[in-house]
Amino acid sequence: MEKNEIKNNDYKFSLLNATLNAIDEGVLVINLMGEVVFYNTKFLDIWSLTKEKMNDRGSQEIIKIATKIPVTEENSFKQIENSNININLELKDVMNFNDGKIIERYSRPEVISGEMVGRVWTYKDITEIISTERQLYQEKDFLQALMDNIPDMIYFKDTKSRFTRINKAEAGLLGIDNPAEAYGKTDFDYFDPVHAKVAFEDEQKIMLDRKGMVSKAEKIRRAGKEYIWVTATKVPILDKENNVIGIVGISRDVTASKLDEEKLRKYSEELNELNMGKDKFFSILAHDLRSPLSPLLGLSEVLTKDFDNLSYEEIKEFTKDIYEAIKRQFNLLENLLSWSRMQTGKMVCSPVEIKLYEKVNSVVSLLKEAARDKKISLKNLINPDLFVYADSDMLHSILQNLISNAIKFTYPEGEIEILSREDGSFAEIIIKDNGIGIKEEDLANIFGLNCFTTYGTNKEKGTGLGLLICKEMVERNGGKIRVESEYQKGSKFIFSLPEFVLKS
Repeated sequence: MEKNEIKNNDYKFSLLNATLNAIDEGVLVINLMGEVVFYNTKFLDIWSLTKEKMNDRGSQEIIKIATKIPVTEENSFKQIENSNININLELKDVMNFNDGKIIERYSRPEVISGEMVGRVWTYKDITEIISTERQLYQEKDFLQALMDNIPDMIYFKDTKSRFTRINKAEAGLLGIDNPAEAYGKTDFDYFDPVHAKVAFEDEQKIMLDRKGMVSKAEKIRRAGKEYIWVTATKVPILDKENNVIGIVGISRDVTASKLDEEKLRKYSEELNELNMGKDKFFSILAHDLRSPLSPLLGLSEVLTKDFDNLSYEEIKEFTKDIYEAIKRQFNLLENLLSWSRMQTGKMVCSPVEIKLYEKVNSVVSLLKEAARDKKISLKNLINPDLFVYADSDMLHSILQNLISNAIKFTYPEGEIEILSREDGSFAEIIIKDNGIGIKEEDLANIFGLNCFTTYGTNKEKGTGLGLLICKEMVERNGGKIRVESEYQKGSKFIFSLPEFVLKS
């Protein structure tokens, strides 16, 4: 062999030796005779040996140490005796030392030109790796246990808004027993498309802007169940390189508090209604009850002091005015009494079958004098065969209020018609006039407590309670009331009542 070739081979051997001593695994090579051919520095470190100890001991002792099962460090590695028989036999196991060290051991035959010449053993210290894995598993188990014992719904998602982990509460919301069933799926797999789309857009914006979303109120539907309200908080998850890798979200069921808020809102509205009713009541007591008394006192004083000096026509005119004033006062007191009884629940609705044509006729008879004074045509066009199912006294009050209003707001020589139409279940009663009508901006409040009081075509005065009472009475009888009106052309007040069908 030439000198340069020897030098080159020495260089390659030195390079290989340096490489094997630089790797992070212990290497031990033995020949077919069981003699140590090579070992590297890491092998010495793993086995706490030195070169001197290696030189002092024989090859068989080294093999015993290197192949001994490390739990007791007494039993020899049984497969070593047969490992040279099969050229393809590979050996791999994990050695657990008493001091906590964990070594991964691997061995395979060393083959040259198809012929086995020995065996190579490698040893890798995986103590830190195993310890880290165990810690991660413990932390994972702890996190899952913590999540599963929190009533809030917790979920982790990747950058495509796919679930990567959820707790039991979130699994319950999604309608699944095993949280792992959700992994890789999205909100589109569990919720309606509208909610899923909004949630997806929110999450993508959170990851894009790197800003969390805190306590957003959402109305969602539980799987196969009712809608619930939740507050959702979501924040982006960043890795060590500050890259966004997903989001974590917590949703809290606030349905109960939402329902409480709704109850409070309704209570507040009801309280406002009651306060408005109280204000209206006191306004009527303070003004409408007092106002008619002044002219009554004035007229009665004139009659008392100057009766002998008054003509028959003057006395007749005075008594007529007194009668009209007392009648208005009586109507006001009737409305006040009806309204107060309904507010306190003392007015009981007792529906019976009523022949509507006759009921309308009885009310028209009471009001025909007022209509005659204004030369108003008052027509009962109700179907004579129509029966309704309603409280008789309430129906009388409804008709009297609505027809009285029609007379009040119809010009002299005008026309009022009372009509009906039915569909087999409900009958509609229409009071139609060609009077002054109602302005469009006033229609919205026509049946409310804040309804205005206006004067009729002959300066007739009302209380503003009549239509409110009509509405409450109609609704207590299972019907509805509405108005159609065109200013200066007339109005239609239409209310419905259950139709009573006579059995043949």
